[in-house]
Amino acid sequence: MKELTGLMPGCKKTFSRDIALLKRAGIPIRYSVQRQEFVLHGDYTAPEYPSGERARIYLDKIIRLTAMMDEMPEVDCDQWYKGEYPGVSQRTMQRDFATLNAIGYRIKYERESYSDDVPPRHYYCDRPESAYSLTTFREG
Repeated sequence: MKELTGLMPGCKKTFSRDIALLKRAGIPIRYSVQRQEFVLHGDYTAPEYPSGERARIYLDKIIRLTAMMDEMPEVDCDQWYKGEYPGVSQRTMQRDFATLNAIGYRIKYERESYSDDVPPRHYYCDRPESAYSLTTFREG
């Protein structure tokens, strides 16, 4: 918790709420005393949906963004997204891509190919090298 408050804007109470939200979303996060940090531990579980519709929509967004950060391929991100979330609109997909772009993922649509690794007319994703390279962290 000390590290989070030193690296990101927010306070201990905010981070505690965020961690509780991740747990409610079925993300297996826990505090490791040995490592003195929060870690993923175990398998994802079914989310605990709240009763309010807006809260359910927000929890679904958290689940999608977490899955995108963990599972989205480097090429054809849009095809993967549509396969994973067939009922989600193109506009929501673009918003989710923009959210990840804002924190340091680079999800782009390339009309032309600039290398043999990236085919033309495809979405591709460059992941940050580590959590510490996300733009949400303060410069140290």
